[in-house]
Amino acid sequence: MKKIFFFFFFILFAHSLTAAGDVLFYESFDDCQNDDEIYKGFTGGNDNEWSGNIATELVVFADNDDWTFDNVYGANQCIKLGSSGNLQGVAKTPAIAHNGDATLTFRVAPWAEDSTICVTVSVKGGTIEKGVFELKKKWNDISVNITDIEDNVTITFSTLLKKQRIFLDEIQLTAADPTAPAIRVSEGNSVDFGYVGRNYASLQQQIAVRGENLSNKGIQATLTDDMDGLFSVSPATLPANGGVLTITCKAGASADIHGAYLTLSAVGDDNTTAVSKTVSLMVEVSSLNLEGSGTKPDPYTINDRLLLAAHDGTVWSATYYWVTGYVLGAVQRKSETDQTFNGICQTDRTSLVLAATADETDMDRIVTVQISSYAREALNVVDNPELVGKKIKVQGILLTDKASPLYLGKPGVRDVVHTYQYEIPGQDDTPTAVDCIGLQADETWYDVLGRPVDENYKGIVVSRGKKHLRR
Repeated sequence: MKKIFFFFFFILFAHSLTAAGDVLFYESFDDCQNDDEIYKGFTGGNDNEWSGNIATELVVFADNDDWTFDNVYGANQCIKLGSSGNLQGVAKTPAIAHNGDATLTFRVAPWAEDSTICVTVSVKGGTIEKGVFELKKKWNDISVNITDIEDNVTITFSTLLKKQRIFLDEIQLTAADPTAPAIRVSEGNSVDFGYVGRNYASLQQQIAVRGENLSNKGIQATLTDDMDGLFSVSPATLPANGGVLTITCKAGASADIHGAYLTLSAVGDDNTTAVSKTVSLMVEVSSLNLEGSGTKPDPYTINDRLLLAAHDGTVWSATYYWVTGYVLGAVQRKSETDQTFNGICQTDRTSLVLAATADETDMDRIVTVQISSYAREALNVVDNPELVGKKIKVQGILLTDKASPLYLGKPGVRDVVHTYQYEIPGQDDTPTAVDCIGLQADETWYDVLGRPVDENYKGIVVSRGKKHLRR
C-alpha cells in the first residue's frame, strides 16, 4: 500500500507544481524483506522483534536513490541505525527540492525497547524546530517542522550516542501552506545561559522573533519557570512582524538545574487561526562556594579563581569577569620556547602574578594575568614597581572552558587590554593619570625602576607609593 501511494505521488508530482500538503519525499524501505534465498537478515522492527540476532543485513533497499548510510543495516521493511560497536548510525536523505516550509514525519523505535535512547535529526538547507527526540518503547510517530528551505534540503537521522541502536521507517516530507500563520525564532528553539557559579551576576540573552501572516494583535510572550521570578522576558508583546525579546536570568538561584518555557502566541490574519511557539530556557547553577560574583563591585577572589579553574566550564569562557588579588610580581618563563610559569620576577611587562595575600609563597595558590595594549603602561611591574604588594582588580577572560583553564601554566585572567579593565586603589577614574604636583624637598624620589634620583631628574618619579610628574 505504501509503494502504490508513492508511485501515484511521483506521477502527480511530475505534472504539477508543489502546493500546500503535497508530499515532497517519501521513503518506505518496504523492499527490505526476506523474499529470496540470498537475503535472510531483514528482521527486526516491523516483525515486533527488538533485540538479539536481528537486523543483520549490510545491504539496504530504498525507494529513493542517493541515500548516504553509515553503520546502517536492513531490518524488516525498515532500517536499523547503529550497532553494539563504537560507531554511531547515520542515515542521510538525498537532496529534496523545495522552497518554503515543510513538515517531516517518521517512525522510530529503540533497540530492546530501551526508553533512554534518543534519535537526532538535523537538516542542511533549512531550519528544524527540534532536533533531539527521546524514544518510548516500540514505535514512536514523530512530526517536526522544517522552515526556511531554499531550493533543496537534506535530512540526517542519527543515534544520539555511540553503541546505541534505533529502527527507522516511514519518512515523509510534506509541503506547508505558505500563507499559514507562523512564528519563527533565531538559533533554533533553545536559549542556554550556561553553567555558572552560585553567586553569578544577572545574565541576559536576546532572541529574534519573526511573525508571518499574523493579525495586528501581535505576538504575546509569556514565561513560566520552576523558580518564581528566576527568568523574565521583555517586552511582553511584539508587533505582528516580530522583533527582539530580551530574556533575563536573575541572580540568586539555588544550586540546581533551572528551566523555563517561553511561549509565543498569536492569531492568523484571519483572526481565528491560533499559532504558538515554545522556547526552552535552561541554566545550571553550580554548588561552588564562591566568595564573589565576578562583577566589578563584587569580584571573584583568588580562591574563587582557583576553584573555578578546578571545575572546568563553570563560567562562560567568552565572558569577562573581575578578579581581585595582591600583586606578587610578573611571570618568569622557563625559556623562550617554553613560556610556562617558572617563578616570579620583576622584569616582564606583559604579565602579573596575583595571590590572596601579599606574602604568598605557595606557587599552587597564584593566578596569572595577561596584560596588553593600553592597560600595560599602568599595570606592568617593570615601570610600576609600586604595584608589588598592592591589591588590585582586573577584568578579563578566565579561560575556564575545558580546552584550557590556564595562562602560562597557571589559572589565568586573560585579555586585560583596556584602561577600563583594571582598578588600582588610590588612583582616580583614569588609571594611567599622573599627578602633576610639586614634591617636598625632604622627600626621597625614585624613578619607575625604583632607583633614587635627585632634584634635577625630569619625568615620572615615585614618592610615598604615588607617581608624580617632574617638569
